[in-house]
Amino acid sequence: MNELIVRVGVFYHESFSRRSYLTVGRRLADFPGALDALLQEDRFRLYRCPEVSDELILKVHTPELIPEVEADPL
Repeated sequence: MNELIVRVGVFYHESFSRRSYLTVGRRLADFPGALDALLQEDRFRLYRCPEVSDELILKVHTPELIPEVEADPL
């Protein structure tokens, strides 16, 4: 019998570790290092998010998000 392997992707950008409206306080200050043990397993993968176009952002977020992010000093 085959065992189902669940794969987990973690999407991260260094700005997530800074204090901004994107995160509460500095709750991600120890990322992605805090995931080192998990990332040794094949089922976990860390994706570092590059800058993307507004067009791509609008596929998953509301138009109001873009000016809010641009106004945040991240």
